Amino acid sequence: MLATAVAAALTLSAADASAQSKAAATKAEVQAIETQMRALMERLNKLEATNTQLQSDNAELKALADRREAEMDYLKAQTRELREEGAVASNEVAKIKGTDWAGKIKFKGDLRMRSENIEQERVVRVDDTTAAIDDAADRNRTRIRARFGFDATVTDNVKATLQLASGDSSDNRSTNQTIGNSATKKSIWLDQAYIDWKLPYLAGTNLLLGKMKYPFWRPGQSMFYDGDVNPEGVALIFDRGMLFGSLYGHQLWENGPSDPEAITEDSFMVGLQAGLKFALAGGETRVALHYYDVMGAEGFNPFATGSANGNTTVSRTLPTTTSSTQVLLYDYDVLMGGAEMGLTVANLPLSLWADYAQNIASGVEDDETAYAVGAVLGKASNPKTWEIGLSFQEIGKDALFAQYIDSDFGDGVADADGWVLKAGYAPVKNFTINGTYLLNTRNLCGPVTSATDPRPTNRQCLPGGEEYELDYDRLQIDFNYKF
Repeated sequence: MLATAVAAALTLSAADASAQSKAAATKAEVQAIETQMRALMERLNKLEATNTQLQSDNAELKALADRREAEMDYLKAQTRELREEGAVASNEVAKIKGTDWAGKIKFKGDLRMRSENIEQERVVRVDDTTAAIDDAADRNRTRIRARFGFDATVTDNVKATLQLASGDSSDNRSTNQTIGNSATKKSIWLDQAYIDWKLPYLAGTNLLLGKMKYPFWRPGQSMFYDGDVNPEGVALIFDRGMLFGSLYGHQLWENGPSDPEAITEDSFMVGLQAGLKFALAGGETRVALHYYDVMGAEGFNPFATGSANGNTTVSRTLPTTTSSTQVLLYDYDVLMGGAEMGLTVANLPLSLWADYAQNIASGVEDDETAYAVGAVLGKASNPKTWEIGLSFQEIGKDALFAQYIDSDFGDGVADADGWVLKAGYAPVKNFTINGTYLLNTRNLCGPVTSATDPRPTNRQCLPGGEEYELDYDRLQIDFNYKF
């Protein structure tokens, strides 16, 4: 518009000038003026276009500045939100770190209520030279067992196990507490405490240190060992492919004398087991040889409860005592062999097993062997599953180190034999009902020392001494809860 106005003014001026001096103006001068006017109009058009472009650019810059300002406000708001979220995340991370140990610990435990009936015979004195067998009073009792502990993963290769259990600290073969005594408090003791180190350069090999579960395999339902015993010491166990085994050393007793000049010998058990496992007849079969030596047994009394539990004893005055006491007559170098075969019958698991032991220590000539055979059909584990087992066992008086034999069989003493019938049913998960009936015979070798104590005297059976066979029947009904 500006260019048009200027052009119109110039045109009028040019026309006026032409009218005043049309006589004098030449054609060339008119053309020159028109050329100048066109050039001026082109410049004015360019200026107008430039002005329009500048206005457009200015509007775009203003819009861009507005957008940048809005983006800055958004980024500021986002920064505030991120800071708040970061603070929350830091708190959550702190919580996770604070509870990270919980993921490395696996808790475990069980509770058992037992109803138990014991019927047995005893030896009673008739006069100074004779005795007779008579029925002892029946015993009925209810017992409770509680165990609680955990496995803690220390590193990728190291695990620590701790377990507490009810029981009596002086009885290594029981975690039971008899209910009674006007509802008195029941004791809890340290039952297991050991480190399990998976050796990094020996595949399948673990080192155990502390108070541990048995570090060797036991066949079937053999009662050569009591399941409540947790030996103390060191063990190296191996299980890889078809091979398994263990090497162990457990301390039994420290014979520290009151006289610093006395010479004593501490009691240890050292042992070695080597076995083979392989598939056979649709199941797994295991066979193993096992040897242990109780060092410092002969002539000493490494007795947990003050009793030899049926092993032969003689009188001796120890360096740690001033009076005569009963000590083991023999050493215990025991060679054992065990086997177990797994089968399937009518879609049920069937286990056939056998266990054998012989004390090969010098001087032991009688009652030096033990054996057990049995079968178990089914397995009470998942809901509505069951099992039943039958076995026969005989333990010679000096076949095994009797501090470890099962305390239920034959009242927990050596020189006993008989049948064991077991049954179990799992109505729901983690709960089983078990029944055990032991029909045993205990062999007592005189002389009789008490008119009221039906247990063996544990002494050496001298030539001509009386021998007595006493019935011992025990029924147990257990309600087991695991968690």
